[in-house]
Amino acid sequence: MPNQVNIYEPRFLAEVVRTAPPLHTFFLDSFFTNVRTFSTKRVDIDIVKGDRRMAAFVHPRAGGQVLKGTGYQTESYAPPLINPYDITTADMLMERLPGETLYSGMTPADRAAQQLAEEYRRLNDAVTRREEWMAVQAITTGQIPIVGAGVNEVIDFGFTNKVTLAGDNVWGGSKAAILDNLEDWVDQVLVNGFANVDRVIMGKTALKKFMADKTIMEMLDNRRVFMGEIRPSNLPNGVRYIGALNKPSLDIYTYSEVYLDDWTDPDEPETKPLVPDNMVILMPSNPGFMRAYGACTYLEDGGNWVTAQTNRLLRSFVEHHPDRRMLELQSHPLLIPDKIDSWLVATVC
Repeated sequence: MPNQVNIYEPRFLAEVVRTAPPLHTFFLDSFFTNVRTFSTKRVDIDIVKGDRRMAAFVHPRAGGQVLKGTGYQTESYAPPLINPYDITTADMLMERLPGETLYSGMTPADRAAQQLAEEYRRLNDAVTRREEWMAVQAITTGQIPIVGAGVNEVIDFGFTNKVTLAGDNVWGGSKAAILDNLEDWVDQVLVNGFANVDRVIMGKTALKKFMADKTIMEMLDNRRVFMGEIRPSNLPNGVRYIGALNKPSLDIYTYSEVYLDDWTDPDEPETKPLVPDNMVILMPSNPGFMRAYGACTYLEDGGNWVTAQTNRLLRSFVEHHPDRRMLELQSHPLLIPDKIDSWLVATVC
């Protein structure tokens, strides 16, 4: 029997139920805070890394001694293209939109305006999720794999502060020394990256091993010496604060955001955590890493090329046979942790 509506029967639309995952951008907002847009296709960065050489003692009659400079290294990156789009056809605008009453009086033009805002939000959220994924990849691996239609490359930042525990030394193992590990890693970042890390982000399994460690629990239970505390609380942006250690001085967090991996197997997409479950990341509070955006270019209807220096470029154009409107969002983002080795990544279990 066809779905029929009795126009004489009173009807009431209670609400519009929208089920959509929240958009979390903890890594973007916390670590990649230096946002820059460029008017060029490539982004060049001069990296100057000092050292710990001391000035030499000299005899008053011998004169001064030259202290050689360390120079600098120029890195050039080409921000990849992210270019999602959506299609609106004429027949879509003839039907009621979600939340629209049966006799709203909305015209197809009214629906088109409302649909445009909704489509832009959806496209923009998808681009932002990709940026957050790029930020996490840059931190956890020191690389960003650019894999997609017609592109397959890896942007490598030369990150070296990586540790992998093995055998009985893994967290939860018989020789696990979690506090010693954390203290050594804090020192390692200070020596190699000239930075003081003050927060640790733990994957789900790593956090369980940490909380189950007998030495950790005994230390926190010491009534005479305050070594830290466990006080879990939920924070905005998908972050959970777990507690704090005083030696080493670290705030403990966990990040629950996940993403849908649909390029490994498009037929069976897999939900994966952004921060791997067995990983621990030691970070400084505000490193000010760069969020760079290359220029956006498109060909307008008149045949002229247009270039815009922006982080998002929204473009709408019409195609015929059949009539349809294309809404396209273009962005060239690149997340650059330009203070290399100022953090540490450890695989602990």
